[in-house]
Amino acid sequence: MITDILEIGEQTKLKGQVVVVGSGIAGAEIATHLARHGQDVILIESGREKFDSSIQGLNDVIFTGKRHRELNPNSYYHQYLPPELRGVSRVRQFGGTSNVWTGKWKYLQSSDFEPREWVPNSGWPIDFTDVLEHYRSAAQDYGFGDLEAEAMRPEIVKFRAKIAENGLKMSSFYWEQTPTRTAIRFGSEMRRSDNIRVILGITATELKLDDSCQRVTEVVCRSLEGKELVVEGQTVILATGAFESARLLLASDSQLPNGIGNQYDLVGRFYTDHPKHHTGTLKPDSLTEEYAHELQYAPKPRFCVCFALDDATQEKYKLLEHVLYLKPIYERTRDRLWRVLRGGSPVRDNNGVIAAYRVKFVTEQVPQKSSCLKLATELDALGQRKLEVDWNFTEQDHYSIAKTLELLTHRFAEAKLGRFQFGDKPPKLENMTDAAHQMGTTRMGNSLQEGVVDTDCKVFGTENLYVASSAVFPTGPSYSPTFTILALARRLGQHLLQKTLVNQ
Repeated sequence: MITDILEIGEQTKLKGQVVVVGSGIAGAEIATHLARHGQDVILIESGREKFDSSIQGLNDVIFTGKRHRELNPNSYYHQYLPPELRGVSRVRQFGGTSNVWTGKWKYLQSSDFEPREWVPNSGWPIDFTDVLEHYRSAAQDYGFGDLEAEAMRPEIVKFRAKIAENGLKMSSFYWEQTPTRTAIRFGSEMRRSDNIRVILGITATELKLDDSCQRVTEVVCRSLEGKELVVEGQTVILATGAFESARLLLASDSQLPNGIGNQYDLVGRFYTDHPKHHTGTLKPDSLTEEYAHELQYAPKPRFCVCFALDDATQEKYKLLEHVLYLKPIYERTRDRLWRVLRGGSPVRDNNGVIAAYRVKFVTEQVPQKSSCLKLATELDALGQRKLEVDWNFTEQDHYSIAKTLELLTHRFAEAKLGRFQFGDKPPKLENMTDAAHQMGTTRMGNSLQEGVVDTDCKVFGTENLYVASSAVFPTGPSYSPTFTILALARRLGQHLLQKTLVNQ
């Protein structure tokens, strides 16, 4: 059942077994999974089925460090979206930020979970095998291509081997024809289900604890129209992304002065994103021509590839993992005439003759405590403290980007992949934007001294509070966190069901 808060009359309290806050990819996945297995689920969503700019305004934050891109109807980003969503990185609407997502699905690699001695605070307390079965089951259920089979396709194996000779590596991602929108994928099921109650237009503003301060007893909610609702559940799951998960924990400070899960001042800390640069080009060379069909971006659905320096090089030069994507730019009449005059041979794929490749350079960031979110004194329209975002970087970040570009430029030329052209604005943190990949503000750890949540995504110091989002990522070295968000959500759903069976 899906209901707007304005439709529930004078009711001020709801009870269920599980309360899920947020209807994006993680929230919708967990809510439907638990409901299918008989759990009584209440899903709270701040937005409504139609986009509402006044509700979206609750996302406003105060930047004290590097700024994120913001709403811009003429933005380079998301040209396929309605103007009111272009450039937006977080969406308050039924379906969450899946409403603006582009549909790229990529595994983290096994090495991405491992600590790197030259990267402070790196490594996960779980490993690749802990999420692999959930990657696989999601790929099957959602109808994605098989990334493991793709990695062993003969053309990809040969391509990977050729660039490995020059200290480069390559990985694949699956690009959907139509990006997954959870409101579409799960909307009908939620309307039909007797086990899910979705309440739209209501924002979680505080978590109330029992007398021991170890168990969440109530989720206090408000709407812009002045409605108030208290939701009770045996289990509470925050699936609102890295900003709002941290904000709600920090704002729930009436019983614990520093907020919930914040005994060691870690909530909101270690904030990272994937700074990216997208205005460079690559003039193709012979190897690019040979594998042009593997570098296509269309038609979708399809597998695509991205490039990075190999692991040995990263270790040798103490570099982070920065990833490079190549998007074909097809010849126009002027390009073709210029090529003919110069006697150049055409580089073709199934979509036409390629003039150049657009270069998207996406970077990892060192996880550090000073890159953080805090509660500001300024209030939003609900009377809640806004977030203050201090997104900042280390000298290692600056060094790693510069050295990686130097090595990639040399090795791409050596491998006959092509030559970069960045004009007068080569990639630097100063001219890079965020990738809308907010991570790390409730990072996973083995103990409350190391993180906010444990390896089951349960908030330390609580018995029934969980976080399901990229907020739990200790590091995010590989671009596009969505598949890992989904895999962790599936893993959490399975864990909660097993826990329920044990307690019955």
